Amino acid sequence: MTGATINRVIPGHDDEALPRGTAIVRPQRHVRAVRERDAGQSAGPPEAAAESRSARAWAWALGESATAPVTDLVTAMPPSRSDIEAEITAADERCWRGDQENRADAAAIVLRWLIGDDDQVPVSGDNPGQLVGGFGDVVRSPEQIAGTLALAAQGLRQAAAQSRDLDGGADARAYARQDVEYLEGVMATLAWTLGERADSPVTRARSGELTTRALKMERVHAEDVIEQSRYPWMADRLPPLWYGEGVKFTITWLLGDWTAPPVDPAGRGPYSQDSELPVLLHDAETRQRRF
Repeated sequence: MTGATINRVIPGHDDEALPRGTAIVRPQRHVRAVRERDAGQSAGPPEAAAESRSARAWAWALGESATAPVTDLVTAMPPSRSDIEAEITAADERCWRGDQENRADAAAIVLRWLIGDDDQVPVSGDNPGQLVGGFGDVVRSPEQIAGTLALAAQGLRQAAAQSRDLDGGADARAYARQDVEYLEGVMATLAWTLGERADSPVTRARSGELTTRALKMERVHAEDVIEQSRYPWMADRLPPLWYGEGVKFTITWLLGDWTAPPVDPAGRGPYSQDSELPVLLHDAETRQRRF
């Protein structure tokens, strides 16, 4: 989500044909679907809903209005990324002060999603993931999940080879083995999500249809693996803690709680000495704030 593909969202145009000029990184069809859901959830008469902070954020970011939704400043149409980031900062400052009277945080939530700083869909209700190509609370499309699975398989092969390389040194082999176990957790979770694996990655439970609840419960069990694997007397009863970390982080990504994927562009996990994932995670943590 850190790429800056700049397209202006104009109804009736294909994603690929959109002109440049906006900081929005979401596909047009996703923007339209989420905006329509948000508008339908606004309470009160239509004229009041149109004046809500979130509605103003949509209109401003899409270049339909020059008035920023939080500060009321007049900006370029559409606003630049720096304009949007400044508006988010202003909303955050109001939140820190406890100033909720204008619901500036609602505008910030919409703006963060539009520029890719937060992947949680900024609407409530059932099945928000479907609005962006996913299902339930899963905000990743089957194509994204399958692509990440293929990358993880590539990284697993490389890590496995490094773990057996006697010329690489003991530390390098140990880190590679940790990456192998992490990536096995990632792959098991992604395959389960795609329906390519019948049993869940940690509990080995089987169900006819994967649900958001099942994903969240499996993440809880992965957290248990991470915690309990630290105790020597549990070592033979549980998967390695690195496997648990792979499962936990993958589900967190699937649900949009993190913008960074569970593998880097070469399919490596966080333990490979050449991995870019720690930097991606740090960048995501820096940009993504929770209130």
